[in-house]
Amino acid sequence: MAIKSTPYGTLPSGDAATLYTLTNANGMRMRVTNYGGIIVSLTAPDREGKQEDIVLGKRSLADYLAGHPYFGAITGRVAGRIKGAEFELEGQTYKLVANNGTNCLHGGLDGFDKCLWEASVVKDGEADVLRLHHLDPDGNNGFPGNLDCTVDYRLSDDNELIIDYRFTTDKPTPVAVTNHSYFNLKGEGKGDILGHEFTILADKYAVADDEMSLTGEIASVEGQQNDFRKTGGLGWRIEGIHQQHGDNYFFPEGRTTEPRLVARVREPETGRIMECLTTEPGLQFYTSSMMEPGEEGKTANYKRHSAFCLETQGCPHAVHDPAFGEIILLPGKTFTSRTIYKFSAE
Repeated sequence: MAIKSTPYGTLPSGDAATLYTLTNANGMRMRVTNYGGIIVSLTAPDREGKQEDIVLGKRSLADYLAGHPYFGAITGRVAGRIKGAEFELEGQTYKLVANNGTNCLHGGLDGFDKCLWEASVVKDGEADVLRLHHLDPDGNNGFPGNLDCTVDYRLSDDNELIIDYRFTTDKPTPVAVTNHSYFNLKGEGKGDILGHEFTILADKYAVADDEMSLTGEIASVEGQQNDFRKTGGLGWRIEGIHQQHGDNYFFPEGRTTEPRLVARVREPETGRIMECLTTEPGLQFYTSSMMEPGEEGKTANYKRHSAFCLETQGCPHAVHDPAFGEIILLPGKTFTSRTIYKFSAE
């Protein structure tokens, strides 16, 4: 169905933001703004067919501009924490913006989440696609290279939210981009996610320190509370997960050319199910443990564990250690990635 656009407010620069509404044949609806590529709302049906918004967020552009924990935003160049806010590449040390203690978090102060992306509606066969484009300049937040970024959002008639990434660069640079949507399958503002049942098909994870920076150690999930290879509720596990936060997981297949199932979440009360398929080599599972008490949202004030994130991506520690994967994009190459969030109910 056609993608509709409406004004969404004005940035301090005077530039106007736009809100885009995507719908499918089953009544699902997603709203996205080109400010930060933020998914402002997304509905999904429960077992009775009732559509309800299942992502956390803010009420207005002004509220997003006032600050938020990356609700629904495109996050990068490198999502997660780069320890020490620096890395070496081809014999040169790059000093990054430290916006999380001594670390660079989610690309720095001027990351993708705060950019006004160029937006257009393009056709892919019969489907309408919202295409966002941004040129991240050489040296921004300390990263090398002019990075040309394209992100496509589509909402299929199979109840799939599909996100495609295509990046090129004129200098070697790290790329580990993701979408930072916060999901609650009971509904936005409907309480915590401790009753959600999770499956994450990962066999290893990156160990984190007390600041949630990665230590450089890769460990097996075998025998750990963070082993979600067998489906289980979050509530009984949460005390055994490091800082009740969630972990950066690695999938056995690594990066793939076609999306494969890596995670599944079921909410027993509503029957809603979300499956995550991706070409990425891993994901950051986050339980919103750092949500500030009283974080003002769309219909409620959020608390800890009000939502979960499945942030598909390469591992940020790979800038320090190739054992964590390859995230360096070279000139002449194209970074491509696809993540699918598929919704159903039972």
